[in-house]
Amino acid sequence: MSDAYRSYLELLETLRDKVEALSELAKKKIEAAENDDLMALNEVIKQEQALALSFRGLERTREKLVEEMGLQEVALSQLATRYPLEMREEARQAAAALQDEFQTYQGVAKTARGVLERNLYEVESILTSLGGPLPEESPAAGPRPGYKPPAAETAAPPPSMRTDFRA
Repeated sequence: MSDAYRSYLELLETLRDKVEALSELAKKKIEAAENDDLMALNEVIKQEQALALSFRGLERTREKLVEEMGLQEVALSQLATRYPLEMREEARQAAAALQDEFQTYQGVAKTARGVLERNLYEVESILTSLGGPLPEESPAAGPRPGYKPPAAETAAPPPSMRTDFRA
């Protein structure tokens, strides 16, 4: 039983490390967006996706350990109260460190989202000023400004495709 408690603390530390890595990636995303570096932004997004996949495996491990310890309905903030006495302080510190890191990540991720949204708005504005579709228009909405479809009756095939049926 003590092994499960120890393994859960190790899992919390791994989660904290992964959330910290997400924070660093969010900072890189902000830097790439501010520098208009789409290649770097794409690379950061790929790294985020890989990290997100690793969270799935950690979630399965967490569920197994929580079930083994009988702590399915216990919030992270209440975890230490359910740990054996000799491990309570360690559990409290691990939970607090994970919560703090998550708060940090949320702040950085919010900033990154704001920077990306601002950049997307700028791109939309430039496209609109160049005669592109307005953001609320869909591609299926019909002709766009500056586009005039050819008239059906004036469209004739090129000379090489014409045939003389009188011969």
